[in-house]
Amino acid sequence: MSYILNKKLLCSLAIAGTMINSTAFASENPFATVPKDYWAYTAVEHLVETGLVDGYNLTDFHDKKVVARYDLAQFVARAMANENRATAEDKVILNKLQQEYSNELKIMMVMPAEPAPVKEEPQAINNFFDNGKIKWFGDARIRYQTNYKADTPKGYTANVKDRSNRIQERLRLGFYAEPDENLSVLGRVKLENTTNDDNGYTNNGDSGAHGSANLDLLALTWKQMDTSVTLGRQNLNIGQGLIWWDNPVDGIMVTQDLGNNSLISAGWGNLTAENWQKHSMNAFIANAQIGVDDNTKFTLGYLKTNSNENTLWNNHKNQWNENPYMLEQIAYGINTQLSDKWNLTAEAVTNRASGLPDGAQKNGWWTRLTYGNLKWDTKDTWKVYADYMSLGNYSVDSTGWAHILNTPGGDGLGGNGEKGYGLGISYMLADNTNLEFNWYKLRPYDSNYSGFSDYYDMYNLALNYSF
Repeated sequence: MSYILNKKLLCSLAIAGTMINSTAFASENPFATVPKDYWAYTAVEHLVETGLVDGYNLTDFHDKKVVARYDLAQFVARAMANENRATAEDKVILNKLQQEYSNELKIMMVMPAEPAPVKEEPQAINNFFDNGKIKWFGDARIRYQTNYKADTPKGYTANVKDRSNRIQERLRLGFYAEPDENLSVLGRVKLENTTNDDNGYTNNGDSGAHGSANLDLLALTWKQMDTSVTLGRQNLNIGQGLIWWDNPVDGIMVTQDLGNNSLISAGWGNLTAENWQKHSMNAFIANAQIGVDDNTKFTLGYLKTNSNENTLWNNHKNQWNENPYMLEQIAYGINTQLSDKWNLTAEAVTNRASGLPDGAQKNGWWTRLTYGNLKWDTKDTWKVYADYMSLGNYSVDSTGWAHILNTPGGDGLGGNGEKGYGLGISYMLADNTNLEFNWYKLRPYDSNYSGFSDYYDMYNLALNYSF
């Protein structure tokens, strides 16, 4: 008998079977639609691509607008007829598909023998069936920085050193898992090493922190429809990044996807997850993004610390800040793809925290114009960019350096702020391997207020690899 019965005959058998035994299809409905992100769809797609399913190619397979369990069972039956030419990997896939569609195959009178248990196979095959439910990833970076604090006035002679310098190596290893369709877990460990670390105020270069490690991320996300709730140590992005960008917080965030590249989120968290400060600094956080079209989005960000009692050390003044970590930032931003190669990002910020000292420089803004078409997974792609910034001494966090800028934004919160421009180039030496260099020429936000006219220039050179 033919392996494949037509749909009319299958419908008749299904109705008859239901009349005789109401439990015949209790486990699975053979006419239920199979989503294209289901593992079996991907597995059958693989068998079609390798030619184990006769008479079809990938175009024919993808042309099916609606795919039911019955449809996929037909493909499985065709593949079973050609099992003699299947590879070891194909047999593992086929065995698993036979288990999944055993009821449908019996109805079609293919009557497969009881499939052999699936043997433990290499991780690549297991990941094939997981269909991305468990993913391991990581990145490595080595960089050299001079005047990385961007906080030393030219001609400053209180100590021997003039500028801060360091070499850093960093390795981050992470995983992403989906234990359930509504539940995901993201974790990452960071190891970092610093050598030749001159802080700009001593007369020798410290050997730095060797092999310091910390839990960089560990968060659980529950998602239902267009609403998600993330709890734990998580990466946080606000607006275009002038308030906070790609840095962890310990807390909870609720996000509502509004569609059309738009969302709104709000939450609460400890801003010192990376341990740059011994004491917790909790804050309320909110973010909104409105997509105008595929090329342009506007953002509105908000961050407010809940206490004015968190004090900070000011390196330049060699004392505790008289005015501690006080932030109530509001940021308005835009990111627009002007053309295939031109992109513009701009954001303004103001700090409305109560209790700031008289003369506090509360406002700031930053813009970046980028030319090029860098693709992280494509060798020989590149981009160049130009930055300009004007940041008052209380406008951004220039102590924890949680923002997107390549410079701190001043010499500590409440210091002298910064104003100036920078140029950068980023080039893909190989797939997933990037070399970036940037240079910044900076001065205090208000030279008359600060009493000096220029910082030393800042340079960064970094080699990055991701896997």
